[in-house]
Amino acid sequence: MSTVLAPRRLPGLRVDVAAQPAVEALPRMDIAVFVGFASTGPLHLPVAIESATQYAEVFGPDAPLAWDVGRGERVYAHLGAAVRAFFSNGGRRCWVIRVARIDAAVANRFGIPGVLEVGPGYEAHAAMAGARCEGSWSDTLRVWSALSKQSIGVDTMTPIASPAAPPPGERYQLRTRARLQPGDLLEFGDAESISAYAVVDAVSTVQSGAEGAYVVDLTVCAAFERLGAGSPPSWPLPAPSAVAEVPGFGRVAASFGPSPDAGRGTGRLKFDQPMPPTLAAGAWARWWDGGETVWLRMDSIERRLAAGGSPPTSDVSTIDASADGPAWRDLGASLQIPLESIQQASVLTLDLRVADAAERAFRLSGVGLTRQHPAAWWNQRTDAEHYKAGARASEGPRFPLAAEHGAPHAWIPLGVEPLFGAAAAPLPQQASALERDGLARFDRELFLDPELAATGAGSLLEHADNIRFLRASPREQLQGIHGALSVGRGGLFNEATLLVIPDAVHAGWEKRPAVAADRLAAEVLTRAPKAPARPAHWSRHRGACVQPSVPPKEAEPADAAPAVDAFEPDFGVFLDCRTRKLAAPTLFGPAAPVSSGGYRLHWTSSEPDATYVLHEARRADFKDAREVYRERGLEYVVALQREGVYYYQVTAELGDERSEGSLPIAVIVREDDWFALPTNEFADAGEPGLLAVHRAALRLAAASGELLVVLALPRHYRAAEAARYADRLRIVQAPSASDPDALSHGERRALSYGALYHPWIASGARVSGGADAIRIVPPDGFAAGVLALRASARGAWIAPANETFKDAVALTPPIQEAEWQALQDAQINIVRQDPRGFLAMSADTLAHAEDVDLRPINVRRLLILLRRLAVRRGISYVFEPNGPQLRRAVQRGFTLLLTDLFRRGAFAGPTVAESFRVVADDTINTPRDNDAGRFIVELRVAPSVPMRFLSILLAQTGERLTVAEEL
Repeated sequence: MSTVLAPRRLPGLRVDVAAQPAVEALPRMDIAVFVGFASTGPLHLPVAIESATQYAEVFGPDAPLAWDVGRGERVYAHLGAAVRAFFSNGGRRCWVIRVARIDAAVANRFGIPGVLEVGPGYEAHAAMAGARCEGSWSDTLRVWSALSKQSIGVDTMTPIASPAAPPPGERYQLRTRARLQPGDLLEFGDAESISAYAVVDAVSTVQSGAEGAYVVDLTVCAAFERLGAGSPPSWPLPAPSAVAEVPGFGRVAASFGPSPDAGRGTGRLKFDQPMPPTLAAGAWARWWDGGETVWLRMDSIERRLAAGGSPPTSDVSTIDASADGPAWRDLGASLQIPLESIQQASVLTLDLRVADAAERAFRLSGVGLTRQHPAAWWNQRTDAEHYKAGARASEGPRFPLAAEHGAPHAWIPLGVEPLFGAAAAPLPQQASALERDGLARFDRELFLDPELAATGAGSLLEHADNIRFLRASPREQLQGIHGALSVGRGGLFNEATLLVIPDAVHAGWEKRPAVAADRLAAEVLTRAPKAPARPAHWSRHRGACVQPSVPPKEAEPADAAPAVDAFEPDFGVFLDCRTRKLAAPTLFGPAAPVSSGGYRLHWTSSEPDATYVLHEARRADFKDAREVYRERGLEYVVALQREGVYYYQVTAELGDERSEGSLPIAVIVREDDWFALPTNEFADAGEPGLLAVHRAALRLAAASGELLVVLALPRHYRAAEAARYADRLRIVQAPSASDPDALSHGERRALSYGALYHPWIASGARVSGGADAIRIVPPDGFAAGVLALRASARGAWIAPANETFKDAVALTPPIQEAEWQALQDAQINIVRQDPRGFLAMSADTLAHAEDVDLRPINVRRLLILLRRLAVRRGISYVFEPNGPQLRRAVQRGFTLLLTDLFRRGAFAGPTVAESFRVVADDTINTPRDNDAGRFIVELRVAPSVPMRFLSILLAQTGERLTVAEEL
């Protein structure tokens, strides 16, 4: 018999802990929607942003708006500053909506240097690209092009029989051992004589032993003949003058012929009418006469004063120009090359480079030149197309240019060299920068959807759904703040719970009265500067060998007006044979007013090796002139200037000879074309619009039941004005002629969906572009960041107060301690400074006096959270049979949900029974409700403030689930 001994237990204590039930993840309450003005980005389309850097890549630097004369500073859009403050104070994700007037916002267009575009009918045009989004942000962009060629051998090439309805281009079949793909653009022939271009339609593999490895079907889309490449040059167009077209400038009278150096195969297009100074090298010009069409790549442009001007001026209306460059005759969509001579071809792709004023460069390599190419240029989409397709914002900039709408057949790089050549600037625009930004008129229409602006809270969601989904021609995207209804990935509820409109508080702006250019030009001409002092040797011989036969002329008084032709050598006396007057250069400057950031002056060459002296004056008579440049160059960049009118004149010097001064020009320097409206006019002109936007935002938040609107006041408001505005905003009455936007009595609850913060904050956050600057900004972005931080770190039911604002360095205007109580009574959350920093010591909504329980922000946020939880949990019961089992399941499910919130500290009571109740019994579900197919569950909760129960009603009627609040 054997005995088995049990193992002895180790000494110590062992505690078994039962696994806790899984904690249900709460809906996110830290996501905000920002609506305002930006430099770049899609219009009225929400874009998800997860960092300040990402915002800068999509929406660019803060948009300059106007010049504030009273403060002597530029007014910028507040959207970027609000987003930066949001992220620096704890925000992790937001949605940004750039707003502007869609019918006024315009994107710049660029001609691609050396590239022609062949349309569906195989007609040639200058190739164009557009900026990736609307606005003046792309005014400083420049684009370069370079050609990449890959040579391939051609075994055979035979024509393909045309179908009954042939396309305009000739079709051929090519056999080659090179691997091609549909969409490749092939070049045949010699670039110095005739070159033809064809698009690969299809590629098939040939069986082993055949002549070539691949059979390629292609269609010829264009052919061109180089003019003047032989010796001597040949220019077969007999007509001396006809019409030319310069993209962006329209049609002008011009003559075409060989240039002085035509032996190199260049032609000259002489414009027979004035051309503006914005015409730059690198663009195409098309000249035609009868059936002949010639394309000239303008490599150089020469400007000169038109002969016979009376009086002669340097105004653009009297400047003639000519352009030199290589030229090609358009031969249409025909091969034009004998088949037996084709033994090789080239596969073409394009490289594009774009740079901005800060020399930040973007490059695209291997760009396909047909729509069928996998890397086709037409894959470059605008911001509106890119983000509408659901693309996420990435940590990196998009290429600044995008393909324009339309269906071109191919791009033909006829005049593109292997290396980057001349750069192309945007085509000229007539409107000012702010007009092209769509922001010239500042009013409520910028922020509101036109069809929802006057809709009340009760019917807003139904009207919005009808616009987007139900009517015959739905409009997918709502505009302005109403676009917040479309953020997120869809689902049971909106992704965002905060709404910020930082740019609504601008005072507005108006266009600056233009300085009369005609008056300035007349002033310059009628008060032209006196002629410079004549060199001494113009009146006598340089040497002492011969005395002048007549005494030298007396010097003219310094203030005497020069006589006509007084600045000439006196050939009435014996002079040195080298004595002569140099030709006066022609001076050019900006034709339109410029900003203080600098501008470029340039002038024509007088003689080789001449030195040019540039004078600047603030008076038209040049009595205060000073020398600013003395070099051999032909241009001078003027650095920062103050506002005003500056006059310039240039002279040429060579040894001791000199020229007469050029005709003077006037340059108008302005800080901005738009002036901010004075603040003393805001109460009458601007405040009604601000009230309309704020009330529309409150209606939107109440209709959705998911948003808290974080509001700010204008910068210049002092305590009395701020309290008056808050009282006016909270007025509940029937709309009247004096206050048509007032909230009605049925919309009273909407006031609890808004919180008002004041005063403004001097922010030290790093602005877009990497520069450190102090910017005075509204406090709403800071407050939204703190709200997001509290929600993600502790819960939406925690009051967002007593939290230091990051990157805040000062407050403006200062609010005295004696005024704090009045502002708090007006339910304005005051940003204060104490030893810890800058922070808000209150967290109030704008709730009506009869809804005092909804005054704390944390109560409103908790109810929004409960609404989301009720929708998420309640949707699972929609198709359940309406009976006792459903009631028990609902009771159990919501009790577990609210118990979880109780454990997290969302409720005030010390026990579950004192914190919430779930009611789903016969006291609220009557037999009539059962007969109507309706089931109601009531959630009664006690937030930390106030100490009483608030009710949330969840009702199911058939397939429909609704959530309502009751006090």
